[in-house]
Amino acid sequence: MVLTVFGISHRTATLTEREPFQIARRELGEAVLQYRRIAGVDETVILATCNRIEFYRAHSQKGDHGREVVAFYRGRGVERPGRILDFAYRHVGAGAARHLFRVASGMDSLILGEEQVRGQLKDAYSSACAFGGPGKVLHKLFHHAFRVSKQIKTETVLGGGIRSIPGAAAELLLADPPDDPRALVIGADETAAVVLEALARRSIPSVVGNRTLYAAEKLAEDYGAKAVSLERLGELISEVNLIFSATGSKETVLTPELVGSRDSHSLVIADLAIPRDVDPAVGEIEGVKLIDLQDLKHHLLRTEQQRSDELPRAQDLIERQVDGFLEWLHSRSFTGGVEAVKQEMHQAASEELNRFLPGFHKSESKALEAFSHSLLKRFLKIARRHFDPDGASHNGQVLRMDPAAIDELELGNSDAADGERDGDESGRCKRGGSA
Repeated sequence: MVLTVFGISHRTATLTEREPFQIARRELGEAVLQYRRIAGVDETVILATCNRIEFYRAHSQKGDHGREVVAFYRGRGVERPGRILDFAYRHVGAGAARHLFRVASGMDSLILGEEQVRGQLKDAYSSACAFGGPGKVLHKLFHHAFRVSKQIKTETVLGGGIRSIPGAAAELLLADPPDDPRALVIGADETAAVVLEALARRSIPSVVGNRTLYAAEKLAEDYGAKAVSLERLGELISEVNLIFSATGSKETVLTPELVGSRDSHSLVIADLAIPRDVDPAVGEIEGVKLIDLQDLKHHLLRTEQQRSDELPRAQDLIERQVDGFLEWLHSRSFTGGVEAVKQEMHQAASEELNRFLPGFHKSESKALEAFSHSLLKRFLKIARRHFDPDGASHNGQVLRMDPAAIDELELGNSDAADGERDGDESGRCKRGGSA
């Protein structure tokens, strides 16, 4: 069974480059069905967050993962879907497992040790399960990911301090708050909840705006905030000086016309959505400061060093989980795909034993038989440990012991879909993902 992940993230593509390929969380289940239908793979899970879109697949044979994803986006009506190859990374086998474990642990996030990605990963996995996406391999893989994420959270201080993007946005905007701060939070999901918690800790009056008033009321109640429908957005903007927007809308929520002139007071807006909620032109209005995910990335890179001392310990926990998962995968592959090899080795040992027994005294025959069986058992154990579930030798190197050998396999041939590079025929994905 070949395990692969193909994706783009904040490490390989800008916000503008990622936007056309974004998949709304509510669409993940249907997207899994669409991708499986196009790719014809045994198992798949799709992860889509504000900073990454990743396609996990497990199949009995190697496939052209890049071509499959391009075809998937063409089916969704994305213009020039081949552009995704310019920003993509791919990991195979141990590299795919290692990458997922780093993602689950917040080690590949904008914020080192970010907690929010853990919940997003569980949501993506649950959505895929509801539509029959994962099988035995991906079930096992994702449960290992959840396990190592919990270990790193409890056994290290990697997640100390701000551990989520909305939390960082609140920290950045509230580091130098305006006089008499009043906030509007647009959206009613977990991102909005993190922002509201930060605002409540500072006793900043807040209003939650959402298309569904009931959802806004339910969330606002937990944080002592008010709730309104987005139909009142225009009048609310004139009453606040801080706005955090994080909806799942495919269309712009805040436009220059809606924001209007800021003659009376300044306004700071944090756009935490992808696709973006706020028209970039809003940031050109005098008196308005607009911060988006790309701006947050630069801010967070400056503060990431504070938690980096825990990386060696966290990486050690990840490597243990990688070994555990691959031991299971190797064992499963060995007992299935190479059972014929095991039988042939038994047959060869029996034939060689019969050939040499006549030359030994009868008193020595039992010892020779025991030696033969013990040696065969040892050989089979070694074979099981070194067996490559991807069906490739990787120049004779052991897969789970050689991360560099599995970051990319034959990318020049497999991801250069004819006619899909929109004029770029270099035929290679950029390496990215895990640091």
